[in-house]
Amino acid sequence: MNVIGYFHGIDPAACLVRDGKVEAFVEEERVVRFKHAPSMFPIRSIQFCLERSGLDLTEIDAFVYGWDSPRYSNGEMAEFYAQVNDQYSPDEATRAWQRGTLSWFNSDALKARLESELVRQFGVPRKALPELLFFPHHETHASAAFFLSPFDEALVLTLDGSGDSDCTTVWHGRGTELEPLAKIQIPHSLGWFYAAVTEFLGFKAYDGEYKVMGLAAYGRENRDLRDRLARVVHEGPRGFDYVVEPRYIHHGPHSHSTRFTDHLVELLRVEPRLWSAPLKRIHEDLAFEAQRALEEHTLRLVAHFQRATGLENLCIGGGVGLNVKLNSRLQRSGHFASVFPFPIPGDSGLGIGAGVALHVREAGCRPEPLGGLYWGPSFSDEEVETQVRSCGLSYRRCDDIADATAELLAAGKIVGWFQGAMEAGPRALGGRSILADPRDVTSRDRVNSAIKFREYWRPFCPSLSEDSAAEYLSEGRRAPYMIVAFEATERAREKAPAIVHVDGTVRPQTVDRDSNPRYHRLLERFAARTGVPIVLNTSFNIKGEAIVCTPRDALRTFWSTGLDALAIGSCLIEKPEDPAAEPLEDDRS
Repeated sequence: MNVIGYFHGIDPAACLVRDGKVEAFVEEERVVRFKHAPSMFPIRSIQFCLERSGLDLTEIDAFVYGWDSPRYSNGEMAEFYAQVNDQYSPDEATRAWQRGTLSWFNSDALKARLESELVRQFGVPRKALPELLFFPHHETHASAAFFLSPFDEALVLTLDGSGDSDCTTVWHGRGTELEPLAKIQIPHSLGWFYAAVTEFLGFKAYDGEYKVMGLAAYGRENRDLRDRLARVVHEGPRGFDYVVEPRYIHHGPHSHSTRFTDHLVELLRVEPRLWSAPLKRIHEDLAFEAQRALEEHTLRLVAHFQRATGLENLCIGGGVGLNVKLNSRLQRSGHFASVFPFPIPGDSGLGIGAGVALHVREAGCRPEPLGGLYWGPSFSDEEVETQVRSCGLSYRRCDDIADATAELLAAGKIVGWFQGAMEAGPRALGGRSILADPRDVTSRDRVNSAIKFREYWRPFCPSLSEDSAAEYLSEGRRAPYMIVAFEATERAREKAPAIVHVDGTVRPQTVDRDSNPRYHRLLERFAARTGVPIVLNTSFNIKGEAIVCTPRDALRTFWSTGLDALAIGSCLIEKPEDPAAEPLEDDRS
């Protein structure tokens, strides 16, 4: 069965699932070079999926969309909104949002939009197009998290802003079944709560939440802020749940942001930060307390259901699953033997979940557990070299690009690494990466000041060989997706200080030989020179831009930043050294 799952909204994307196996996936932003590509239809992503799989559109059995769109067409969602409005008097902006979702996710509208784009792009008559199927939003997140996990049985948690009528769901995953255990519905959304704090701190919601998470490590306990935030989100009537008071988030006057009301400003007694204003101690403390609230309420929820079910494994899906500190808190809680956060938990990963859910329903069996995420565009050495030569650049072709790159890194150079298929999701995993020496914090600072232009509180992550994890990570377990943090060992703090965050944690990618042999060899060759099997790894892009996708993207970014070298396919490009050149500080938020 050939299925294309896709999402059209913020972070649109498409994937091709053949007999339960993901064969192709790409986010539209990578192709069009517009970060998040909001509301752009992922037609180029769909086209890539067909090209990579060698299939024609007529060979696709179905398209599938991870939203319960029939509920938007038959009046159920309109009735749900009416019930919420009776309980919590909404403002006009909330009513407008409700009307917008009823229009956007209406099944007839989605079908018409898909058919129009497919006809225009591929010239196939409407009557010959595959059918469009739907799955409930949180079931789709749960399907990706559980059916692609290594567990036969697990508790499954999904958290996001909202999807259909739900904001949080809990499931019992067993074999090919997902049994719903509980749900928390609109407007009680931890995702919305965290988005409100994100905008309060001067960042952009659904984009800057990871900045709040990183900033939280610099904050301190602030009991006054904690008590005030406890009026925004607090324990619910069932004991395990929580209530997010809508008057502080969406229901009320909005002088500063659509994500929080003036009531929140009055409650916190703190002025919302302008994006260009310097960060103060109170902002760090607010990030700390908001992160603490997120963790405490989530932990109480899952602890209740762990006790009720006795399940030893936990799967995590939904956009809040990108919160590495939350995932790590759940892993360290002692409630579970193993925790598996799906590495593309936001809405861009809905196509994966929907395609996998359809396979399980139709075939009655689960796909193989998730392996590598290298599902994106790739380019042969010949294609890469043609691009480099067409730009008139000097380069050398290396028989062993991994060894040549390791030599540069050991000498303190910062290298763009463009190899193989592009990885899926928001983390660079050795397909489209910027690499540096983790032994010296000055290399980290150079990456920040001359290339990434990132804020001072943002951590950099390590890639390390899987067989060395026990030396550098407190728990020493396999962690291939940079989605969980670990306490750094004393050896990590001593030998690789550039990748240890201020709170003493690291967010690693462990690399095995089978999933990415060239990247694994780079780690081996770097270790042979330095004794440290780790490189600092950050995504190959500059702030505000999508991760590079094609050779030309890589070349543009290379020449417009302070990168010293570019290892692209088997070609190595080095910039001439200028001893007078000094990177400029960039303090933009």
